[in-house]
Amino acid sequence: MMATRILWRQEMRFRLASPSFLLMGAIFLVVSGLAFWVFAVTMAGKGLLTSEITFSGMLFWMAFLVVASAVSVKLLGDEQERGTLELLLTAPVSEIEIVLAKAMAGFCLIQLLVFPAVMYPWILKALYPAWQGVDLAMWLTGILLLSLVSGLITLCGLFWSQVFRSQTAAMVATFLTGAMVVFRGSLRSWIGGTAADGSAGLVAVASHVASFSAGMLDSRPLVFYVTAIGALFFVNIRILQLARYRRVSGGVNVAVFLLFAGILAGMVNYLALLHPARMDVSTLGATPVLREASRILDATKIPVRLILLAPAGDSLATTARRRVEKYRFVHSALQVDIVDQGSEIARTRELVGRYKIRESSVLIVACGSRYRVLPLRALERTAADGGHQGRRGSTFAAALDSELRSALRAVTVESAPVVYFLTGHDERDIADFTEYRGYSEIAGIIRERHAEVRSLLLESQLPITNDCAVLVVAGPARRLAAWEVAKLRDYLSRSGRLMVLLDSGQPTGLESFLEEWGIRLGQDRILDSQTTSLLPGSRDRSAAVGLGEVPVIRYGKHPITDPLDGLVSTFVLPRSVEPLAGNGSGRYVNDQADKPRVAALAESAAKSWAEVDFNQNPAQFNEGYDRRGPVPLAVCVEKGVASALTMDIKPVRMVVVGDSQFVENRCLTGANEMFFINALDWLLERNEPEVALSGEIGLYTLQIEARGRIVTFLLIVVAVPFALVGLAFFVAMARRDRRVQGGMGRKGSPRV
Repeated sequence: MMATRILWRQEMRFRLASPSFLLMGAIFLVVSGLAFWVFAVTMAGKGLLTSEITFSGMLFWMAFLVVASAVSVKLLGDEQERGTLELLLTAPVSEIEIVLAKAMAGFCLIQLLVFPAVMYPWILKALYPAWQGVDLAMWLTGILLLSLVSGLITLCGLFWSQVFRSQTAAMVATFLTGAMVVFRGSLRSWIGGTAADGSAGLVAVASHVASFSAGMLDSRPLVFYVTAIGALFFVNIRILQLARYRRVSGGVNVAVFLLFAGILAGMVNYLALLHPARMDVSTLGATPVLREASRILDATKIPVRLILLAPAGDSLATTARRRVEKYRFVHSALQVDIVDQGSEIARTRELVGRYKIRESSVLIVACGSRYRVLPLRALERTAADGGHQGRRGSTFAAALDSELRSALRAVTVESAPVVYFLTGHDERDIADFTEYRGYSEIAGIIRERHAEVRSLLLESQLPITNDCAVLVVAGPARRLAAWEVAKLRDYLSRSGRLMVLLDSGQPTGLESFLEEWGIRLGQDRILDSQTTSLLPGSRDRSAAVGLGEVPVIRYGKHPITDPLDGLVSTFVLPRSVEPLAGNGSGRYVNDQADKPRVAALAESAAKSWAEVDFNQNPAQFNEGYDRRGPVPLAVCVEKGVASALTMDIKPVRMVVVGDSQFVENRCLTGANEMFFINALDWLLERNEPEVALSGEIGLYTLQIEARGRIVTFLLIVVAVPFALVGLAFFVAMARRDRRVQGGMGRKGSPRV
């Protein structure tokens, strides 16, 4: 390895001391910087990831191929032109050491020239520290792809420089070979195929950029690059051996070795195609949305098809394709297909007729005869409107994930559970769209999670319907009659599931009923120390910000509240709800299994108190009358154990919350939605807690003003390349001074 290190060091010193090499790098930085500036600054990203803007530009890869071809061809080409290759081959250095040293030097030189270009996002990050559009994992996977391609082009240049004596011919051959590797998907689209054809193959760097720059590591291209680099490495060694020994049979040996290397590499890549693997590192392994999709698909034995039908090049289609690609290897039952409706006319007509599509750019989720069509434009409008008051986030990708997850549930489950909302007592209405009273938003969310939502009016002669999976009593303003309470008792006796949301200061008629289940309903209202004024007896929340709000960050240990750790739920004038003493709240299964087990879910802050005087205005804590915080305001109840010993009898479950306003349309902020949905999932025995969807990681969202655009242009397109030009000028002057000093020394030396 000593010889390898010496040869590598010599090659690096020679190239870095060459002004032409540095000037070539400066030209590359001008081209790549201009491409980055146009997409990132003047075109605002067009819905692309920051890493995609950095690594996927056509000008970037064209300039990269020119630079990489020129550098790699000169590694052995200059040796041949100077006549030093024969001298090198006669030295006590093996062919492996020569090829390894040259390949390492070429790889390092290419990386040195390219590295400033991939630092452009971090330059923007330094200019705008508050910008969060750079994801380190995506950036590193993009560099990994660039490094693999650099190694491949370097060895291709070594190969062609040994085949052709002319460096120009070798450089053209290397450039064309690299173009076939980099732009295969684009070339297929130019000759009548589709660019998407390359995404599932091995040779298509332009297509691989979409997945690598999104943080997706695919085993197939990784295996291709590694095997191609390995095969070319040993082919270059055999050609050098042929040049050293000049045997008659050498050419045949090289051809046979090349054939066997190609066959071996082909077999390895074929196995990689049969057993692909993909890992998402964009969130460092934390992919809750994909894990939940996998759990949904575990429940079906019929394959599910995910078909993206959209024109290539559209910004929405680009984002949708990136998101859909992340689902490709989520589950064996999921088949992902991407169709370009601009070029695949016959396939587009087939899908339009089968799924009754009436608009462009859609995502189809199909399982057997059941299917759902998700229009991308409608999802974009949903994201632009704030995703139902900010519920899904503010990006198209987050809205797409949410709708896709809902569609997977809808097509994989034969029948959906029915959630009934009690009516007849002025309860919250699921058809009410008003901000501070309606429940239309939460009803829509329940439907998205594949459950039917209906209203229920109790009848004295009929029991509660058997198809009721969960009954929700949401803020009744009038007392329930005794016969209605009896209906609830009968419903629970049939392993029913009940959610009760009761406001403070309102008659319920459920006090004695809840005591039977070990729950005490307080005749009070919980206030926070920051509350300054009240509206006694008013059911409508005032538009004043903070009026009667009680923030909650203290949660009990339970599957409902475990995902809420660190999040804030906001209740409005809640009442206390707490377990009665001796209610059988043992932790173990066999501990009083025939009695209700009550667990507290949420408590108010330590600075809160339970006010018993509703007419006191302004409200204040009265020692001896009011109760200091923390005060419980939500509990859950379970009676019976679902096990083999109970012959699969479902346990009775109930959730009681001392507020119904926290689920109103305008109040679904913070952790309020997750609190309600997690409670509903626990009642339905769904083992999939609500996943908080956020905006797409690494999406370019930076908006730069006019002055900032000029500064960015001068820094990226002018300053960085000019620095390399200045370095080239300094190197040229240093070499000139060295030659002058060397000439003077020879001139003044005495003759012998």
